[in-house]
Amino acid sequence: MSSVAKGNAFENRVFAAITNELGNERLGLSPKSASAFQKKGYYSRDRDTDIIVDISIEVWLPDADRWSLLWVCECKDYGSAIPVDDVEEFKAKLDQIAGANKKGVMAVTGALQQGALKYARANGIGIVRLLPNDQVEHLVYFMTPAVMEESMRLNPNEFYRALTIPGFIGKNRDFYAEGQGYIFGSWQPMLKEMLHA
Repeated sequence: MSSVAKGNAFENRVFAAITNELGNERLGLSPKSASAFQKKGYYSRDRDTDIIVDISIEVWLPDADRWSLLWVCECKDYGSAIPVDDVEEFKAKLDQIAGANKKGVMAVTGALQQGALKYARANGIGIVRLLPNDQVEHLVYFMTPAVMEESMRLNPNEFYRALTIPGFIGKNRDFYAEGQGYIFGSWQPMLKEMLHA
C-alpha cells in the first residue's frame, strides 16, 4: 500500500469514529447544529486562499452566518516519532484560519518526540494516538468487581509512555489521548471536553 493510500485509510478511520460519535449524539451536540467534514478548506488571510484540513467539525448557532466553533483534526500515520516541526506546522495552520474559537487535535499512529508533546501541551493542541493492531495485546483476566474497577482507571504514566514511546504495547487498549490538561481513553470524552471547553 502506498504511503498516500495508507494515510488516507488512517484519516478515513478517524473520520468514521468522529462521525459515529457525532451522529449518535454522544458529544453533547445536536447533529442539527454540528457537522463533520473531510478535506474542507478554511480561508487564510495570510495565504489569501483556503487551507485544506484533514477533518473538521463546525458548530453553528441558530441563524448564524458562520460557525461559532471550529474543531480541526490533523492525521499523521507515521512509522517514526512525530517531530516538533509537524506540531508547529499544524499550529501555524490553525492560527491562519480566519475566525475565533478554533481548537486542534493531532491523531497519530506513531509516538511523538518529547519536544513535540511539550509543544502541543503548551499550545492547547490535543493528541490522540491510535496504536496499530500489532502493538496491542488483548488479555483476558478473571476479574472481581474491585479488580475490574481498578483496570478501568486511566493511568497518566501509561498514557505518557503510550504517547512518547514508538514501540509501546497497549494492554487491551489502542486509544490514548490527552488535551485540555486531561487524559482520555476514547473519542467520546475527549471530543466532548474539547468541543465544550
